[in-house]
Amino acid sequence: MTSKDDNVRMFQGLRRGRAEALTMVVETYSPILIRAAWLYLADAHAAEDAVQETFLAAWDGAKRAGNHTSLKGWLLGILTNRCRKHIRAANRRRKREQRFRERNGTSETHGISDPRLDGLQNAIVQLDSRLREVVIFRYWQDMSVQETAAALGIPEGTVKSRTSTAIGRLREIMETRDKQ
Repeated sequence: MTSKDDNVRMFQGLRRGRAEALTMVVETYSPILIRAAWLYLADAHAAEDAVQETFLAAWDGAKRAGNHTSLKGWLLGILTNRCRKHIRAANRRRKREQRFRERNGTSETHGISDPRLDGLQNAIVQLDSRLREVVIFRYWQDMSVQETAAALGIPEGTVKSRTSTAIGRLREIMETRDKQ
């Protein structure tokens, strides 16, 4: 785990455009970001793409970030936006494919499934994206309510209510799955 001073130095290096700072950020935060992106997207390749895009955006946007910005929260905020972008693109692709199948008289579907997903991870994927990102940040990334709120750009009370709603929904999904 990196110290607060290490994070500050990495962030300052990014702001100054130092390649070695980016290398340190990538080495330090890749595992965290890949895990979060995979939970969000349920696709290893898309998760890797989203993380790479996150680091590029961090490199480009570091100069505009505030001096008191948390590096981890800032990176996770960028990642969340990249994951949302991937989901929107995947939804557009599926709609285009569906229209193509309908026009060409075929009913073949290409569902996206990942056999590695089980139990809780499968339930997390079923959550609405706003609930999913709060669960990922709070429980998988072990971020506080305040850090999560800052990363997502929402009030702390919203983080608390979404967390409560998400836990209730996860409980329902898991109970339904267990009854089957």
